[in-house]
Amino acid sequence: MMSNFLYILDKAQKACNCPPMKKTVSVIFAVTVSALAFVSPSLAGNSEWTKTPGGSVRLIVDNPEKGATEVRGAVQINLDPGWKTYWREPGDAGVPPELALTQYGNIKSYSLGFPAPHRFEDGGSKWAGYKKSVALPVILTLTDPSKPAQLKGHAFLGICEAICIPVTAEFNIPIDNNPSDALTKTLVSDAFSALPEKASAAFGIKSAVRKDDHVKVTVQLPENEPQADLFVAGESGVTFGMAKMKTREANSAVFSIPVLTGKDKKSVTLNYTLVQGEKAVSGKLDAQE
Repeated sequence: MMSNFLYILDKAQKACNCPPMKKTVSVIFAVTVSALAFVSPSLAGNSEWTKTPGGSVRLIVDNPEKGATEVRGAVQINLDPGWKTYWREPGDAGVPPELALTQYGNIKSYSLGFPAPHRFEDGGSKWAGYKKSVALPVILTLTDPSKPAQLKGHAFLGICEAICIPVTAEFNIPIDNNPSDALTKTLVSDAFSALPEKASAAFGIKSAVRKDDHVKVTVQLPENEPQADLFVAGESGVTFGMAKMKTREANSAVFSIPVLTGKDKKSVTLNYTLVQGEKAVSGKLDAQE
């Protein structure tokens, strides 16, 4: 229990250290018993709900068919009206959602996906996140598909209103070939259906050039309207601020993206989501000087 508290405290302090957030967001460091309740192994493919002011969080898993190497699931984040949560790289400040396994029971690797976010401006702070309940897709790869697996660990994220509450949702879920219930299958399928499509030459980043502490990005858009927005996440110690549109033409736009950390690197990787109206695509490319 104490180690979990220290983990949340450390994350919350890092979020609060960002200057824009100090003006608009206070972080609660107290952790309720419900948020760190003892987690026993789940009998189904779903964890219990972790309840917190502003919402609740749980992990659900769609058990795979026999012989399948890939397992799909989702981190469900239910938000009360007026509350928000962060995207994979918030921007100026924030707590990005994380999934961590403390026990690798026949699980070779795992990844967390993100639907297209929204842009928020709270006073002097600009950040990316979600203003409604959202499900973050999870993909697990099994080491040996012929054997059952155990999914044990936690999801960590921030849920914010005028305050930002760090939440740890623990889980301990067995994975086998017993069919999941119809609702779980539907919820997991819907989570994956909400992901952005793959970027293309007609809708995606056309070029990206690193210059000093910014990246200049030119995007190609399928339509003249509506307005477009760009969200970028880094890797290998590189983080980015919020993209700012500099120019807009008929089917293209130019964005400038500040590099917050990793400024000494000549090449940076952009994991991006490009949004135009109700459409969104995701892609990945490197930007060099």
